[in-house]
Amino acid sequence: MEDSKNIFEPGFLKKTEEKAKEEKPKAEEKAETAIAELRNRYAEKVREQYESEAKKLREERDFALRENWILQQQAEAALPEKLAAEGISGGAAETEISKIRAQYQGNRNDIHEDYSEDLGEIGAESRKELFENERDFNKEWIQYLLGIAKAEETERYK
Repeated sequence: MEDSKNIFEPGFLKKTEEKAKEEKPKAEEKAETAIAELRNRYAEKVREQYESEAKKLREERDFALRENWILQQQAEAALPEKLAAEGISGGAAETEISKIRAQYQGNRNDIHEDYSEDLGEIGAESRKELFENERDFNKEWIQYLLGIAKAEETERYK
């Protein structure tokens, strides 16, 4: 209320304009800080989501690798009995062992390839999400600045 008493003082209008000019950058700085905090929080959320999904993929990969190894060990353990029942020995037995090991390695390669592809997909999804969020923040910031400009323009012509 004290400001209203001083409106007839010389220089009051100039002081008021100067004060408004000083406060404007502070308000814009606060808005920029708030937007930066929101961006950071959102980026952290996306990163945590990515890490969670990546961890799940690693666990699935590790489980599949263990299962593949167990199957290979079981196949090799059962091979002598199988070969004896079929009357196979010598070089043919070595060929069967090589087939089992080649199958095991092929399965391992497939598991790693699937993991890499899936990890790449969730990484691409995360980057897309961050890009879209950044675009939306920039759009809102532009709207905010346009609002300020319109208010200043309106105030200028009062």
